[in-house]
Amino acid sequence: MTSTNATSLIHPNNAEMRMHPTEELIRIHRKERLAEAERQRQVRAMSAGRRWRAVARYATRKAEAAEQR
Repeated sequence: MTSTNATSLIHPNNAEMRMHPTEELIRIHRKERLAEAERQRQVRAMSAGRRWRAVARYATRKAEAAEQR
C-alpha cells in the first residue's frame, strides 16, 4: 500500500496550488489591471466611433435637407 498525504486527498491538484510571493501577486494584479484598462480603452474607442458616425449621419441629413430647400 502506498502512503498518501492528506492534502493530496483533499486537493488532487495540490502540486498546482501554492502561495505566491508578494512580488508575484503584485505582478499578477498589475497585469489584471492593465488588461482591464485596455478593455475599457477599446470600449471607449468603439463608443466614440459610434458617436462620430451618428454625428456624421445627422450632418448628412441636415445637408440633404438644406439642398432640398
